[in-house]
Amino acid sequence: MTTPGGSKMAMVYEDFTIDIRSAAQGGFEARVVAAPLQESPGVFFSPPLDETTLRAVLEAGGKPAGSPEASKVSSCEIGLLLFTTLMQGEVGDLFERCRARLPGDGSAGLRLRLHFLLSDPAAGYLAALPWEWLWNPRTRSFLATERSTPVVRTLAVPFPGAPLGLRLPLRVLVVDAAPGTMHALDLTLEIERLREALAPLLAAGKVALLHLASPTPEALRDRLLAEEVHVLHFMGHGGYHEGSGYGAVFFVRPDGKEDQVDGTELADYLKDVPGLRLVVLNACQTARLAGRVAAPLHDGVASALLGRQGVPAVVANQHVISDEAAIAFASTFYGRLAEGDDVDAALTEVRLRLKRTTREWATPVLFLAKGGVRIFALKPAGRGKPTRARRPPRRKVEPVRLGIRSFIGYGADMEERTDAPILDLSGHFDGRFIRDPKSWQAAVFPELRAFLKDRVDPHRPVLLDLAAHASIAFAAGWLLEAKSGLDVRVRQRVSEKGELEWGPNDGTAGNDGERLWLERPDVLVRPGGCDVALSLAVSQPNVRADVEEYLRQKDLPVGRILDAVIAPEPGPRSVRGGAHSIRLAQALLPRLRERQPHERSGALHLFCAGPNAFLVYLGQLARCFDRLALYEFAFGAPDNFGRYQRSIELPPPEERRAIPESW
Repeated sequence: MTTPGGSKMAMVYEDFTIDIRSAAQGGFEARVVAAPLQESPGVFFSPPLDETTLRAVLEAGGKPAGSPEASKVSSCEIGLLLFTTLMQGEVGDLFERCRARLPGDGSAGLRLRLHFLLSDPAAGYLAALPWEWLWNPRTRSFLATERSTPVVRTLAVPFPGAPLGLRLPLRVLVVDAAPGTMHALDLTLEIERLREALAPLLAAGKVALLHLASPTPEALRDRLLAEEVHVLHFMGHGGYHEGSGYGAVFFVRPDGKEDQVDGTELADYLKDVPGLRLVVLNACQTARLAGRVAAPLHDGVASALLGRQGVPAVVANQHVISDEAAIAFASTFYGRLAEGDDVDAALTEVRLRLKRTTREWATPVLFLAKGGVRIFALKPAGRGKPTRARRPPRRKVEPVRLGIRSFIGYGADMEERTDAPILDLSGHFDGRFIRDPKSWQAAVFPELRAFLKDRVDPHRPVLLDLAAHASIAFAAGWLLEAKSGLDVRVRQRVSEKGELEWGPNDGTAGNDGERLWLERPDVLVRPGGCDVALSLAVSQPNVRADVEEYLRQKDLPVGRILDAVIAPEPGPRSVRGGAHSIRLAQALLPRLRERQPHERSGALHLFCAGPNAFLVYLGQLARCFDRLALYEFAFGAPDNFGRYQRSIELPPPEERRAIPESW
């Protein structure tokens, strides 16, 4: 359908959403959860492909069309098998009836949403199936190549906000990362060809290409915070570890070597950038998943970006993609976005263009947050310098006041200043000393998690009132992770002022040039040790000595101690407030992320003397670490080593993912 001026109008879509998840006895269930005719039939089915066959399909997808591997796999046959599996019985009947309702003028379509749960143990298998190959025997065509039936994948994470209202040009930041230690990529030529393909859009002011000069994750973060960016386009190397189903992209270190960044880490670098609504990963296997039951879904790069609520939409590649296909993708995709197409319709146009000349039309995969498709609301181009996207003004909302007590002391009157009921954990302690050390993991953490899950309102600020141990404060922050988007404040006890409310916007951040941490060398403990210990001296100066004493008497595989000491010196007033706490935590993270190859699968052991509010904000940023072991100062413990005692492991051992040792 076209406008009187001849340009194609954006198609209006209705959703046909199918929830696909594991069922009893090793089977699966597909159920319609949203459809124009408001019916919800479901079907049960067995695995359509065994894991060996699925692995062969995934491998063949990245091979040239004439290769022996590719010749053994028919996309039509596999697509027909998937279609008859998914669209059997009442589900297929409803789908066809909904399609029949579409007007014949091409003004409307039926969007097929395939919805997966991050927590589903079978999601790693289900989401790895090549659903883009769904082949309808009635129309003898692939659904994903029909503009009227785009196929998208959604994950059970909320869409972060309304469509972004922006004025053209669509601002695309290109990151070209070609480490000198990896297979050579001619990204300079690829960028030149990208500019040539987009020349009409650039000249018309509909698209602006920005370039990141230094392809490091830190430089990327700085650029995203410095100016408005709508789309991040990464071109370079991607990696996938077959044994663990673990994916990454590769940035470039200052020395030219590769810097492996997994999806979880990349999501942290992209957080809290309101204008960023789409990430395009033009790198191999960034949409690849393990393809087996019990493999975690969030270990793929694209799914991790969505799973941690970093961005509402990600386009990534299941397989290797050629330069020709990548250029055709970019020119068509960004052109359609600039004309007002939704992201799924734009990708469908890409598939139509690629299908005539290559089998790579199914290589790009679109992942969407739940409820999100219209990620942009484009306006005519305006004059003047682009400005940061503005958030709508917020109404003042009273916070939820949550009391958490693990010892009495100054928490005796907590009920009077918080919203009842409080979480009282003091029964697990004798004064401040834990009665049974196993209770940290078996009782304290589960009760804390259940309390926060039940009491936190995502639409209201959270004010934590803590008369609690340091481990509980850190764990509370970990549970209320920064990606949740919650406005978290903490009632902090300050010796000379009583108790004050600390928050992210309390004006205590300080100046950009302020020194936050003293320069201290690492302390070598055990050469070759895979674990790292963090000695964090914020309110007390002697933490490292206690950590060294503890490690001397405990047989832990700790190779070195990171000695972190606040500047100018530790003390009870060294942290000024919530904003200062967040700056301190953010400045500490790069040092904690620096791991030697043999340390990648190890744990980070955290020993800290600091205010609870600081620990809450540090905990909010700690989801990027795969294994954390917390330690509590053992007040009055009879047989403690170095005055510390192990408390909580994060994530809990039963929820911990497998970490690949090498690529």
